[in-house]
Amino acid sequence: MFVHQVSVYLVNAHGTLCKLTGLLKDHDVDILALMIADMAEFGIVRFIVKDEDIQTCLDLLKEAGYSARKNHVVCVKIPNEPGGLHKALQLLESAGNSIEYLYSFNYSNDNNALIIFRLADREAGAKLLLENGFTIATQAEIDALGTN
Repeated sequence: MFVHQVSVYLVNAHGTLCKLTGLLKDHDVDILALMIADMAEFGIVRFIVKDEDIQTCLDLLKEAGYSARKNHVVCVKIPNEPGGLHKALQLLESAGNSIEYLYSFNYSNDNNALIIFRLADREAGAKLLLENGFTIATQAEIDALGTN
């Protein structure tokens, strides 16, 4: 039910993001979704890759001196229509489940936007969304993106 995400702390300096993406490119790791949180001294780069690339990615980053970790997020299929995202946000808010951050994929699936949610309580949030008609993307569906 959950998707693997890689989080990397990156010094906030010219060229560091390009160096990071170049490292992944050089090892054929495809970034499927990306989000950057900018702070004064550093940034946090969060991204999704195919499951088969997770360990390679973490090993490459560690060898290159980056601080990186894997965690789990919820990938929700949101109808690509006005108010589609609002319905999911309203549902989570009414249940008291805080959204720590969210970002979207570079791809869509069956006319649905793919939105990554980091929730304070991911189990309860995913269950609530499922019970209310939303579909949760699986890691296998994410791994199949871009292969069609």
